[in-house]
Amino acid sequence: MAAAAAFVFISGFAAEPAQARARPKAVSSAPFEFVTLPVTDEQKGVAPTRLPSSAGPQVAYAPSSPLGQGFGGEVEPNGTSATATPLAGNNVVVHANLTPNGDVDFFSFNANAGDRVYAALMTSGSAGSSTDSQLTLLASDGTTTIEFDDDNGTFAALSSSIAGATIPTTGTYFLKVNDFTAGTTSERGYDLHLRVQSGAPTPEVEGNDTPATATPLPANGWVSGARNPAAATEQDWYSLNLNAGDTVYLALDLDPERDGVSWNGRLGFALFGDAGNQILVVDDAGTGDVTPNPNIPSEAMFFTVKDAGTYFAFVDSASAAVGGPTATYHLSVTVHPHVDEGVNCTTYTSTDVPKAIGPGTGLVSSTITIPGNPRIADVDVAINLNHAVMQDVDAHLRSPAGNDIGLFTDIGAAATGGQQVMDVVFDDEAAIPPAFTVFKGTQLKPENNSTAGTANASGAYRLAAFDGENAGGTWTLDLRDDTAGANGGTLNAWSLRVCEAPPPPACRRDSRRRPCMAPISNRARRASRIRARRTSGSSAFRRPRRRRRRIRSPPSTRATAASIAGRPTSTTPTTRRRRRTCCRRRSTCPACLRRSS
Repeated sequence: MAAAAAFVFISGFAAEPAQARARPKAVSSAPFEFVTLPVTDEQKGVAPTRLPSSAGPQVAYAPSSPLGQGFGGEVEPNGTSATATPLAGNNVVVHANLTPNGDVDFFSFNANAGDRVYAALMTSGSAGSSTDSQLTLLASDGTTTIEFDDDNGTFAALSSSIAGATIPTTGTYFLKVNDFTAGTTSERGYDLHLRVQSGAPTPEVEGNDTPATATPLPANGWVSGARNPAAATEQDWYSLNLNAGDTVYLALDLDPERDGVSWNGRLGFALFGDAGNQILVVDDAGTGDVTPNPNIPSEAMFFTVKDAGTYFAFVDSASAAVGGPTATYHLSVTVHPHVDEGVNCTTYTSTDVPKAIGPGTGLVSSTITIPGNPRIADVDVAINLNHAVMQDVDAHLRSPAGNDIGLFTDIGAAATGGQQVMDVVFDDEAAIPPAFTVFKGTQLKPENNSTAGTANASGAYRLAAFDGENAGGTWTLDLRDDTAGANGGTLNAWSLRVCEAPPPPACRRDSRRRPCMAPISNRARRASRIRARRTSGSSAFRRPRRRRRRIRSPPSTRATAASIAGRPTSTTPTTRRRRRTCCRRRSTCPACLRRSS
């Protein structure tokens, strides 16, 4: 095998990761580094510690529109297989909630015999009381378990992942999502990724041990391979091209034969970071998943890229001694293209830069003025800054209406010598909140500001808090350096991307030409139905013959007219007779029968 260049591996929720950036063209000549995720103190069945509320004031609701990844949604109630929410295809991502406490969600999809199911949950953005999910693939009867997973996911550490489960027969199948602690916890919200692969995966092409020799992914993103031999140089690289804002879902099946022979593989996505040499990796032990099925290890990763370019999926093991002919895997890579979350999306760039950050404690602010009165359906924030110690920086965004929403607090490298560049877009619809210490070339959700990365009902930052506001006016980005010392940095640039709410759907005016938004009474609806039936020619609703109303003259006038006509006259005023209203069915109306006789 070819010797592998040195990389920085940044993986999920472990020691402090190094930084990486996807390069659209050339691969960095700097040594490669692996970046892992910081370790959390999240414990199963233990409610996380809560922080004081950081949410902004409530604002008006803006009309809904497709979200950044093209999210689908759930339809409650969906707590049983009989009421399961149908998924719109076999390559989808759904945003849903386990709320109130004890909620269970079912989703249905169709699959053919022999198909392989890849499904995973992203719960690290949950603002509920838990991120500890469980995921079950159920057979067509809605009760038989095909495969179950508790903790094979990485975002968060107790999330769930199923990779490569085989569909036995053609039919409708179900995914069940619930929290580990039944009845007492909630997850608000979570993302469910599903990809059903058909046929057979494309075998890897050796040697693909470096980015330069990476195997291009096929159109369906599904490949098979093996870590053989067991050596530090045995790394499998796969390349793919992405557009700005695209999201990838990578799923690694470490026992594709389902023969009980598995190995501890590591899954990565590259290249990122200040020097473009960082590999973001996840390496979940997946322990404890033994019932109702034996432990079937897998890895799942989600990521949204800021820039268009060539990126890499990566498979190896953290231990050089792991591998051999039985260390087989299937890798599925799914791309969710970026979707605008509204209409008339416009980017506004600040001219109030650069700004010095620190050194030492202090606040620096920069502004953007948006003309007009666009109504917000979605807002994203792009920030480019550098700081010697990234965790010293906290960021908040203030709208013209005074709504103050946090973006992040104390994320990134905790000491000098770490990654010092932030070039990131904060977007509610990105794949994950900040998890790695790498921020160059990334697109992230605002931070789920909670203790050690666990869920927090009041500490999740959400740009959706601006939805429905009038964007016109002055916006302010506040950056605080919260640590005394000689370390500082610079805000180089920032911008806002505002999408407006879509217009209301066109509607048909009724027969009275009333505006379509006006409420229509039941009486008007009945009248409209009657008119339609008359038009159709139904005899039951034939229009009755209308009698011409006689205009009677005053008594003196009638007498004069009668005298002229030579008829007898009466000087007694004639009393006007009250006419009885005729019903529609004249053949059975007594008054009508008398008049006709």
